[in-house]
Amino acid sequence: MDQAAEIALVKSTVARFFTVYDVKVSYESVEVLISPDAVTLESRFEDLRKEMYSQGYIPILDYSKGEYSITVVRKPPAAKRRIWINIVFLVATCFTTIYAGMILWASYVGSQDFWTLSNFFWGVVSFAFPLMLILGVHELSHYYMSKKHGVDASLPYFIPAPPIIGTFGAFISMREPMPNKKALIDIGVAGPLGGLLVSIPVAIIGLLLNQGAPPHPLLPPAGQLGVDFPLLYQLLLLLVPIPENVFMHPTAFAAWVGIFVTAINLLPAGQLDGGHIARGLMGKNAKFLSIATVIVLFVLGFFYYTGWLLFAFLIAVLGLSHPAPLNDVSKLDTKRVAVGALALVILVASFVFVPLYSIPYDATFDLEPQGSNETVAVAGGVAIFYVALNSTGTMNMTVEMFVQDLPENWSAIIYPTGNSSGATGSLSMDLPYGQSFNLTVEVLIPDSQGPGNDTFILSASSHAENASQTTQLTEQFMVRIV
Repeated sequence: MDQAAEIALVKSTVARFFTVYDVKVSYESVEVLISPDAVTLESRFEDLRKEMYSQGYIPILDYSKGEYSITVVRKPPAAKRRIWINIVFLVATCFTTIYAGMILWASYVGSQDFWTLSNFFWGVVSFAFPLMLILGVHELSHYYMSKKHGVDASLPYFIPAPPIIGTFGAFISMREPMPNKKALIDIGVAGPLGGLLVSIPVAIIGLLLNQGAPPHPLLPPAGQLGVDFPLLYQLLLLLVPIPENVFMHPTAFAAWVGIFVTAINLLPAGQLDGGHIARGLMGKNAKFLSIATVIVLFVLGFFYYTGWLLFAFLIAVLGLSHPAPLNDVSKLDTKRVAVGALALVILVASFVFVPLYSIPYDATFDLEPQGSNETVAVAGGVAIFYVALNSTGTMNMTVEMFVQDLPENWSAIIYPTGNSSGATGSLSMDLPYGQSFNLTVEVLIPDSQGPGNDTFILSASSHAENASQTTQLTEQFMVRIV
């Protein structure tokens, strides 16, 4: 087709939908000035877009200096679709998430033999499958909404990663420009909503599995990775509480990853899902929000969690601005504004400043008097006190205790309640992680002791190899002699 015929085709096609009053031709495009009806502008342009797509053209609607114009450019040649790349990345991510699931399950059950069929099976069932389901629904929700708006999109590309998560998520590639602001918001929010609707029931299932006693002796978590719970997960924990000091079930952790991915995607920056939504709501001004988001991530990276530096860098490298939709003129309806507000609420409820952290080697405990730390005794009698010794740290430790500052001629012994054999005025005992013991302190009052009040102190200190924090405590007791 020669240039004159091509220009005539473009003009006649646009004229079928709008009143044309001028045409401007450049080397790369044809600009058609139109007089539209404001009420039907959006629907007519959408019909024009579909018509021109079938002819191999892309129309771009603009409003500037009181004039509406449609700039028409040729569609670039379609890239060859290589479905085998999607399959390779899917298979690789299945392997890495299964491996991560095996590690999580082996830790959860205390398995000493990693390469077992049981670890493989439960690694798949308890972690890899629910996580891949969450990510798959997230991306397929984008894909479905893209097709609904007539935008060509690829199938999901899953991204493998080393344990402990096993994946960096997934994405779909948009092969065509976004048609309008509504499509930006709808496609942007579809993924997070779809993934979240799967993450919530998966979290509830995982927490229910976590409610029972752990199927293995509780191991000290020191040196392992811990997770912080976003507001949404904390609300789920109120509905399905789990015991303290237990390993997180792999299924519950898969849901945590899904919610974390939701928060990352909803960051209002670049071409993330949140960037789509921000561009649809704020137009060109969304770039300033994108810059502010990256700055905040850098600040969080320096002061809270270094992982945010990587996200900030990637967003900055991939681009802070978002391409405009083909129709950047039509206003949004109330429904899309409400959807944008919902996305903000979900972001706040899903985000945590420090998602992952290394649990410190903490050898801490507390002493808790059982009942009053005062009692009444008679000369020649015995004053008895009870104390609970509670592990509050993250590792096994040894606790040494002794009675000090006794009045002259008084004596005391300390022992685990119910086992007084060999008891003396000092006690050294192992305190495993998460355990508590009841202790008894007996104080012998000499016959010569007259009436009055006397006090003594129970001193305790913890010891553990490589401990970054230990505890030294004292508890004062008083005996009233009558």
